[in-house]
Amino acid sequence: MISSVLSLSVLALALTQAPAKQSEFCDSFTTGAYHSPKCNQYVVHDPKRADDINIPHSPPYHTYSQWALGDQTVVLAYRDVDKDPMNMVADAYLAKGGKYEFLGSAKIPGMVTDVSSAELTGGDLPDIVFHFDGGQLKYVDVLRFSKGKAQDVFQYAASKIDVSKEPKPKIIATSKLSNMVEEFAWDSHSQQFTTISKRPWHKTN
Repeated sequence: MISSVLSLSVLALALTQAPAKQSEFCDSFTTGAYHSPKCNQYVVHDPKRADDINIPHSPPYHTYSQWALGDQTVVLAYRDVDKDPMNMVADAYLAKGGKYEFLGSAKIPGMVTDVSSAELTGGDLPDIVFHFDGGQLKYVDVLRFSKGKAQDVFQYAASKIDVSKEPKPKIIATSKLSNMVEEFAWDSHSQQFTTISKRPWHKTN
């Protein structure tokens, strides 16, 4: 009976200490706390988030994700620039045999709201597409994989950004301020995104 009472007391103590420890962690203002889902402050909303990866780097990475692109595995490792949680870089690594080969980076000056893969540029692997918020604008950033490297090939901001795959892969940017809808697609000759369409968002009288 005494043993049962003691066990319940220990459990109650642990339950009361857990929220206190989490609150203390979230109030520590460390990079890990800023981006931890437990604290919900500057969480990187990457659907392929992985918690069992550790790549030594200075400054340290705070978030990892693992993407199966074609027959390759690519790891995205996120780090802050100048300790600013609203200004990040995503480094891309090729994961193979327990080793990580650096491929390239994407600059993300904002809050990551979504990450996806899409075949927009005809690279060796599907592209990684970052969506993030910066102020009142929505951003899109495209990371292309070609010839063993990852290159940041497109970044654009507008009131609304959509990625369309049919009938032709393209990015659609709607700007309410300038009353404009622009469409961008990859040009294989110039090896960059170019404007393929531009039209008013709303017709004016």
